[in-house]
Amino acid sequence: MTYVVSFVLMLGVIIFVHEFGHFITAKIFGMRVFIFSFGFGKRLVGFKWGDTDLRLSLVPLGGYVKLEGEPEDYLSENVALPEGEDPSLNPDNFTSRPRWQRFLVYVAGPFMNAVLTVTVITVFHMYGFGVEATLYDAAVVGAVEAGSPAAGAGLQPGDRILDIDGQAIPNWEQAHYAIALRPSADLRLKVDRGGQQLEVPVRTDVQKDDGSEMGRLTGVSPLVRVGEVAKDAPAEQAGMRPDDGILQVGSTPVRSFSDLQAAVGAAQGKPVDVKLFRDGRIIDVQVTPRDLGQGPKLGIASKVVIRKFGFVRAVRESVAWTWDMTVKTFDVLRRLVTAQLSPRTIMGPLGIARASGDAARAGAGQWFFLMAAISLQVGILNLFPLAPLDGGHLAILLGESVARRDLSPHAKVWIINAGALVLFALIGLVLYSDLSKTSWFTRAVQ
Repeated sequence: MTYVVSFVLMLGVIIFVHEFGHFITAKIFGMRVFIFSFGFGKRLVGFKWGDTDLRLSLVPLGGYVKLEGEPEDYLSENVALPEGEDPSLNPDNFTSRPRWQRFLVYVAGPFMNAVLTVTVITVFHMYGFGVEATLYDAAVVGAVEAGSPAAGAGLQPGDRILDIDGQAIPNWEQAHYAIALRPSADLRLKVDRGGQQLEVPVRTDVQKDDGSEMGRLTGVSPLVRVGEVAKDAPAEQAGMRPDDGILQVGSTPVRSFSDLQAAVGAAQGKPVDVKLFRDGRIIDVQVTPRDLGQGPKLGIASKVVIRKFGFVRAVRESVAWTWDMTVKTFDVLRRLVTAQLSPRTIMGPLGIARASGDAARAGAGQWFFLMAAISLQVGILNLFPLAPLDGGHLAILLGESVARRDLSPHAKVWIINAGALVLFALIGLVLYSDLSKTSWFTRAVQ
């Protein structure tokens, strides 16, 4: 039930903001709005606000605003005008308005999705939140599992990844992204090893455990950094410092801070050898864990970056994050179109429901962050030049501007309805991709 409620609420906010952009812009220009609908198909409930029917419809996978004079289509409901009323004679008719006004009405929906994203992320940056420093650290290799493809390629702990296939890699976040977009691909990594630059050829595999089919480099983990060292704790006495990277405890490679805690606990208070990465060098220290209140500990904490700013800086950070996500989204779409990525990487309604439910269970922060990310994707996808999406209408307007004449209503209806059929096919593909990631679907087709 949590998944359903969370999904409907999240999608409802995103769609409302999007359609409100169309609605309020049309109202500002004095256009007549017949319907403001959340969902498609049969009207379930609603109420009248002036000329506008605010309604909830049967299929909650989108929404629409119906303006007077817009071409008819398969997704929105036709509106019967009062007997004797000719919309072509009404100066408030949508199609009688200047193209720049119609352009702004169509683009207002995606724009409001971006505004929602920037607003939510700005609040996050003003409120403050901590993130694992690993994402912002230089892409220094930590643990390398013996016998893994990464080890076979020659990657070693302490290697710093400088670029992947010529693309500069400033941190692990960018490295994860670059690898995820290259499943089952041969990559060339330029690494810095003790001041010497080397080229390491590696091959990615496909991450199938979550059904996403994104790329991954098996056997490699980012360097785990020390954030704090408690005064007079065993770690300080052994000479460990903040920002040290932990490569290994005894014979156990450290892939995460929980790996470190498990290895220290297994030592049961006996001295352990710890391999550190410091200032480009690998050094060894021996530490004797001590009971610091909750079992044997070293007295260190993982490195966390706190992101908290005033309003102006928070807005700048939010806009930068939104732009970066936009660029990455178009990169992913380009790879989907050119068959470099599987359609299974797409998150459809079932995936969003599952993710929104998980986020709701994790807390309000996770839920709002997911909503901001999905809102941005909705805005971007609506700009695709495929009617009846906003981008399709914008493409028609652009064509009319170039031709310096409007298409006939019949031609517009044909284009929009053809686009609607393609859109339904794409929705079916996304739903199939979602279903194919579920365990019961896998069992059913076996």
